Amino acid sequence: MTSQGIVDLRSKKSGGHIRRWPNPLSQREKPRSPLRAKRRRVRALMAFAILAALGVAAFGVSWLSYNPRLMVNEIVVSGAEATRPELVRTYVETQLYSGGHSFLSRSNIFLYPRADLERALAQFFPRIKSATVSRAGLLAQAITVQVKERESFAQWCSSGADTCYALDSDGFVFAAGTTTDRFLTPYIFSGGVEGASPLGKTYMHGRLSGVLALLEKLSQAGFLPQTIVAENEQDFSVRLKGEFLLRLSYGGDINGVIRNLELVLGSDGLVGKRSRIEYIDLRFGNRVYYKLKGATAEGKVESE
Repeated sequence: MTSQGIVDLRSKKSGGHIRRWPNPLSQREKPRSPLRAKRRRVRALMAFAILAALGVAAFGVSWLSYNPRLMVNEIVVSGAEATRPELVRTYVETQLYSGGHSFLSRSNIFLYPRADLERALAQFFPRIKSATVSRAGLLAQAITVQVKERESFAQWCSSGADTCYALDSDGFVFAAGTTTDRFLTPYIFSGGVEGASPLGKTYMHGRLSGVLALLEKLSQAGFLPQTIVAENEQDFSVRLKGEFLLRLSYGGDINGVIRNLELVLGSDGLVGKRSRIEYIDLRFGNRVYYKLKGATAEGKVESE
């Protein structure tokens, strides 16, 4: 038999053809849109242009602030009597012309630190209570420094009275006292200040106004306050001129103090003995204690 006309229907062995899946990594990227790239370039150029413009503007502002026509060229000081005007002028110059080259000039008529100058002058010169810095006009290159000096209200003296200073009505000690000083009151204060020097410190901080009101009432009643000593945080004493000592407490009723003082002076134990009184203690309300010179015990007077 021959094999012609016979077809082999047996399946072929597997592996004859291998199915291959496409590799995504091998696919070529799609070309970017030319319009999108162009927009990115435009945005980058715009950002660069803006930064450049800001830089040029900043340089222009800095340069303009140093323009000689816009610089302070004169400092006029007024109101300074005890404080030498040239010292005030020199101090202001050092604040305006520091020697460095800042981004904006401190001596520019529009940019000079007016508020800082006013505050610094009062801090640097204890005698200056306040200062006002101004210019006469919009383009004026001269600045005027108007100072208000502290008044010598009274003296503060050390315990030995060998060193005295001037203080104002707020109790601020601002200068060493001299024999030529003229004080508004005859009061001499002492104590109540810590440290070697009282300069720049406030005496009886927050309490002086009440003490001054009492001193005025005493004067109106015919007494002459002369020396006031801050004993501690609660008490102080007042020495009457040529007479006795008053022991008092802060915050007491002023009218009550005057009433009790007059009452004890008119009591049986002190009538005709005013020159012999060593002290009167008015710290305990209606119970008033007193002591005569040479006596070993205190006397007491109580009012209703």
